[in-house]
Amino acid sequence: MTEPDWFAKRSANGMRRLGVIGRFEAGASLWPVGRVRGEWSLNNHGVAMARHEPRVRKAEEHYPAGDSRGTVLMLPGRAYPCGMSLLAWTTRALQATGWTVFQAEWDLSTFPPEPRAFIEGVAQQLDQMERQTGPVLIVAKSLGTLAAHWGAEQGYAAVWLTPILKSAGLYPLPGHCDALAERIREYPTDNLVVGGTADDLWQTGFRGTGKVLEIEGADHSLEVADWRTSIRQHQDVASAVVDFASGVG
Repeated sequence: MTEPDWFAKRSANGMRRLGVIGRFEAGASLWPVGRVRGEWSLNNHGVAMARHEPRVRKAEEHYPAGDSRGTVLMLPGRAYPCGMSLLAWTTRALQATGWTVFQAEWDLSTFPPEPRAFIEGVAQQLDQMERQTGPVLIVAKSLGTLAAHWGAEQGYAAVWLTPILKSAGLYPLPGHCDALAERIREYPTDNLVVGGTADDLWQTGFRGTGKVLEIEGADHSLEVADWRTSIRQHQDVASAVVDFASGVG
């Protein structure tokens, strides 16, 4: 199937609305990804993307901090893009302290044939983007944490948010999960690992070479039933990431 014809309109109040000519899959939504029949979808910015085709970009800086501190390579989750709460606030917090954030996005409604190779390829794309001199920090969530093997080879400090340490539910990756848990447990460079005890993919009591922040009752999105508590938890995680990043050099 060829790329769908699509166009963007701007309403009177300036909100951007997307239109796609063609038939949508039943139950599809434009948030976070509007899936179109065949191998094409629209991302959050209205750009048509082939399934499994990643895109990398520099995150917009609405409140520039001034002096550059370093570069963050941000790898999201399978269905948790960088625009969602945890990663969005983490991005803002890092930018406020001088970090330039490069972000990846993708449509992984189906797993790529080789998940680890796919994630490592995207990490390499982020790493090859033009940047200023300074330290490099990986911030990855969920499926994006499969970049741990690559990150160890590069010697990059890292933040692993809700890594897939166990095979369960939407992540039937027993071999990958076991190898990832071992890699993060023995990660050779400074690292911060964050997980929740209500996350089926987390190993309660996990310990490794770096700091571990375990949040009681938090799920794979690091949220709980109470929305106020969830907001505070995301704030605490963003603060923890910034504190950790301040020591990367």
